[in-house]
Amino acid sequence: MVKLYLFSLLAIVLALLVSLYLGFPGDPGYLLIAFGNTTFETSLFALLVAAIVLYLVIRLILLVFRWINPWHLIRFGKDYKEHLRAKSRSKTIEGLLYFTRGSWESSYNLLKKGMKDSDASVVNYLAAAYAAHQQGDKEAWMSCLETAEKKYPSARSTINSLKAQLLFKSNQLEQCVAVLQQMKTSSLNDASLLQLLKEVYLKLNDWEQLEKLLPALEKNNVIDAEEAELVRVRIFMENLYAIGSRRVDFSDVEIGAQLDKAWKKGPASYKHDKRIVKHYAEILFGLDQKEQAGKAIEVALNKSWSDELIKRYGELDFGTPHRQLLIAESWIQDRPGNASLLIALGRLAMRNELWGKAREYFETSLDVTPTAEVHGELARLLRSLGEEKLASEHQEKFIQGIDAELPSLPTPN
Repeated sequence: MVKLYLFSLLAIVLALLVSLYLGFPGDPGYLLIAFGNTTFETSLFALLVAAIVLYLVIRLILLVFRWINPWHLIRFGKDYKEHLRAKSRSKTIEGLLYFTRGSWESSYNLLKKGMKDSDASVVNYLAAAYAAHQQGDKEAWMSCLETAEKKYPSARSTINSLKAQLLFKSNQLEQCVAVLQQMKTSSLNDASLLQLLKEVYLKLNDWEQLEKLLPALEKNNVIDAEEAELVRVRIFMENLYAIGSRRVDFSDVEIGAQLDKAWKKGPASYKHDKRIVKHYAEILFGLDQKEQAGKAIEVALNKSWSDELIKRYGELDFGTPHRQLLIAESWIQDRPGNASLLIALGRLAMRNELWGKAREYFETSLDVTPTAEVHGELARLLRSLGEEKLASEHQEKFIQGIDAELPSLPTPN
């Protein structure tokens, strides 16, 4: 049926075209179209006019639609937004380039402008915070980090890590510890966190907390065995110093007992470590427990020789000069050419008022290793003995040397 209708319509159109070509000027013609119960009739002229009008209207509609195409508007909006994003990204990239060059003010300003874009990341805030810190603007960098924490909660650990580092660099150690302790609960084995926590405790001289942290530092390879031992030594020495500083609350005798207890608890190797023994002896010496201080040095020297310790042994008056001289002379048998031991023996001889022996030890030390100290001791001794000329010669050499400070010693009247 439809095919028949289309064929009839095509035939009518062809007949119409022929009629128009042959007879339209004289007769406008008549057109009747029937389809089922529906009929349509008109003159050929009216149909032609209607077709032309319809064609023009359609063309006009298409032209207007093309001119105000909503898809063009949507695309324009997208392009404009992309342009803004690109501009913001350009600010961020430019800010990061200034950041790498250390131009902190320019970097901060550009990174802050880049934050306005919806595509801004936590990097903008972290870099801007660091740039603000480099300019000394605490309020600005704290604000950047606080905003970043609100906008990017998933990056909280990284944000807090930077906050702790900037607080440490700003010497705000108590606040830094608070942030690190908070982070420690969720990042117990974070190496960078543990490293920073170690540095903070060292700077705060918080040896108790550092001692508690030490196992975690070793377990997570934050420090190697050598550094761990250095930390243990430092903690031990600082604990001794802390005990020795309690004179407000305890008597010297009580402090001495506490020191002895702490000393005995220390590893056996510490008893002949020159740094530790010297530190311990000087604490005891300051508490007027001179004999115990001298014995600590003697025990160390018998186990492990140290020129530094024997020098200190001769400089300090431990209250038993005769005993000290006998002990030191027993050491010279195995070390006859040790200049440090010889000058210590000379000083011990002077404390025992053995002027000739002291002179002999000083001159032997001078023959082994000429030092400003030996010249100074000889100058002082010889002047007291009335040998001014020779004393002046040694004094001149002493002044030409390092001008070392000589310990207080008795001299001949």
